[in-house]
Amino acid sequence: MTPDLAQLLDELRADLAEEEPASLAYAQIGDPADEGEVPAELPTGLREFLLVADGLRAGAIELASSGRLAAVQYFLDYAPDFSPIPQDKAGWLVVGTRSDEPIFLERATGAVWYFPPTGTEWFMGDAFAELAPDLDSFVHYYVLGPGYAELVTDDDQWYAFLHRQGLLDEADEDDGAQP
Repeated sequence: MTPDLAQLLDELRADLAEEEPASLAYAQIGDPADEGEVPAELPTGLREFLLVADGLRAGAIELASSGRLAAVQYFLDYAPDFSPIPQDKAGWLVVGTRSDEPIFLERATGAVWYFPPTGTEWFMGDAFAELAPDLDSFVHYYVLGPGYAELVTDDDQWYAFLHRQGLLDEADEDDGAQP
């Protein structure tokens, strides 16, 4: 994880704490996990993330904590046959959800994937797409930046919080943050 992203998560965690209890309704950034709590076999990017923020809920996006990661792996069993997941379940990891739909991490590359909306339930869809080349890029652009509205909505409390923090400024969109 880049030092800038780790610092931003720390700052946002502190800002959310100042707004408690209201902020608990739409967001929570977990405290750093202890080294021994994070399984060593996790991909490096995910392991680094959990050591900075052990779980994150940001509006409709949730990234699982180290203690909850095993509980969300059941999504792998429902992946459609056209996707590469059923042929290589061990090569994929569910890292969280977007509006109760899984967000996947490809273990070999560290890339973040999802089933984009197609007008049907995710497990009945016919599209599977890469969102970001790594978890840092995903968190920076889609969770803490202008990409949030692309995945979810620009009409919720998390989006409003990002706006108040200045993370949606046009300059942010043009600085190459998008993967």
